[in-house]
Amino acid sequence: MKISKALDTFFLYCVVIIILITAYFAEKVSSENRVDSTVEDEISLTGARLSDELYGSVRKTGEWRRFGSTSSQFEFVIKNLGSEAITNWRLYLEVPEDTTIDSSWNIELSKDSRNNLLLFTPQNANITIKPGDNLEFGAVVRSKKTIDPSVLHIIGYKAAGRNNIIKNLILFMILVWLVAFVGYLVTRFNLRNYRERQKNDVRIILQSMNTFISFIDAKDPYTRGHSRRVAMYAAEIAKRMELSEDEVQNIYYGGLLHDAGKISIPDAVLNKPGKLTDEERKTIQSHTVAGGKMLKQLSSIKGIREIALYHHERYDGKGYPEGLKGDKIPIYARIVGVADSYDAMSSNRVYRRHLNKDEIIEEIQQGSGTQFDPDIVKYMVDMINDGYVNVVKMETAENEDGTNDIHIHEEDLPGVYMGF
Repeated sequence: MKISKALDTFFLYCVVIIILITAYFAEKVSSENRVDSTVEDEISLTGARLSDELYGSVRKTGEWRRFGSTSSQFEFVIKNLGSEAITNWRLYLEVPEDTTIDSSWNIELSKDSRNNLLLFTPQNANITIKPGDNLEFGAVVRSKKTIDPSVLHIIGYKAAGRNNIIKNLILFMILVWLVAFVGYLVTRFNLRNYRERQKNDVRIILQSMNTFISFIDAKDPYTRGHSRRVAMYAAEIAKRMELSEDEVQNIYYGGLLHDAGKISIPDAVLNKPGKLTDEERKTIQSHTVAGGKMLKQLSSIKGIREIALYHHERYDGKGYPEGLKGDKIPIYARIVGVADSYDAMSSNRVYRRHLNKDEIIEEIQQGSGTQFDPDIVKYMVDMINDGYVNVVKMETAENEDGTNDIHIHEEDLPGVYMGF
C-alpha cells in the first residue's frame, strides 16, 4: 500500500512535468506562428531606406554569355530591422520578359502569372525572418537583356510577439515543480531513515516493557498475559473511537504497563486467596501511585504515567487514588480502566472463577455512568458481542505445555503503530 502511494505520487509528478513542458512548447510554436498584421512593402537593393523595418542588398558575383544570352549570378541579403518577425512571405523581382532560371540556393524561384516577375518562395513555406536576423539566398538567371535588380516587393505577415507573461509563468511553474520534486525526493529519503529509527526505538521500548511485564507477571502468576490483553482491548476501543494513530499507540503502551506498580506489592498480599484486610486493600491500591512514580520519567510516551496512576478511578468519583470524577479522569485512563475491568471479570482469579459473557455484559452496563465512562462502555460491549475479545484470548492463550509467551513482539503491534 505504501509503495503504491509512493508510485502514485511519483507518477503524478511525471504527469505534471509532461503537461508543463508540453504547454511551454505549445506556447512557443503558437507564438511563433501567430500573426497580427500583413506586410506588403518595397525593399530597396541599392542602399536606399524605403522601409524602416526591412533592408536589402544584392551583389552580382558572376556573369557569362552563352548563345546570345547573359547568365548572371546574384546574392541577396534581406535584413529585418523591425521588432516583429516576418513569416509566410513571398518576394517579387521585376525582370525582363525572356528571363529564365538556371539555379538557386536557400530559396525557390518561379515565374509568376504575369511572366514579368520572378516569385521567390522559401524552401519551407514557414521560414521566419526574426527581428535582427538576415535572410541570405542566391540565384543564377539568364536573359538577352541586362538584369539589374534594384527593388524587391515583399508580401507576408508579421508574427505576433510572444506572450512573455504566459511563457514566464510556465517557466516559473516548472521551477516550482523542480523545487517540489527535489523536496519530495529528500522527504522520501528522510522519511525512510526516520521510519528505520522509529523501528529501532520500538524495539528498545518493547524490550523495556517486556522486562516490566516479566516482573509483574512473576509477582502475580494468576494474571499472566493480563497486561497484553488489556493493551489489545484498550487499543481496539481507541481505534473504534476513531482516535489518532499516535493516541492508539500510546494507549496500547499504557495498557502494557498499567499495572507496573504491582512490583512494589508484597507477594503475600498480592496473592492472598482469602479476604483482604483494610490495610492490605490499601496496600494493593497503592500500586497505582507506585506505578505513576515508576513511569514518571517515561515522558516520551504521552499519557503512560496517567494510565498507571488513574486506571482505577471511577466515573462517579469514588475511585482511587485521587477520587477524580467524570472528564477529570484522563481519557486514556478511562479506556484502560474499562479494558482492565473486563479482563478481570473474564479471567480466573485466586479468589473466584471468571464470569460468563452475559454476566460480564450485565456488570459493565450496570457500571455505566458510575464506575465507567458510558461513552466507552458501548465500545467494550460491542467488542464482546462481535467476538473481538475471543480473538484476543486465543492469541494470548497458554501453549499445550502450559506455558504462555507473554513477551510483546513487533508483529503484535496493531498495523497502525509506527508505520508497520
